[in-house]
Amino acid sequence: MKKFAVKNNYYGHDRILAILNYDEMQKSFTIDVPSDISEKEVPFLLSSFVKRGQRHVGNEWSLKWVQSRIVPPGRQNIGQILRENGMKRYDEYELLIKNQGRSCQDECYLEQLS
Repeated sequence: MKKFAVKNNYYGHDRILAILNYDEMQKSFTIDVPSDISEKEVPFLLSSFVKRGQRHVGNEWSLKWVQSRIVPPGRQNIGQILRENGMKRYDEYELLIKNQGRSCQDECYLEQLS
């Protein structure tokens, strides 16, 4: 199991807004939001979960969050993008890690914990 801290420098580089978990065997994602993090601090897609008091996000919505941060598989020049990233096939996890989970939609990024 790989674990990544979801951070945003706006809230301080030591503040962990969420933990992204990746199960290498199942190839699945989950997200856990610490109890001291508010709905305003987490990335937008996660805010509705926190607002409802749900601090664990299952694979379906965690994968959607990951997919919102990477190049989609149907992108016109996906072959070229994969080659430039040294990849032979499309893999959400690999693409996410290669760009540290950064997206142009917010200031969040990933930092590996384990």
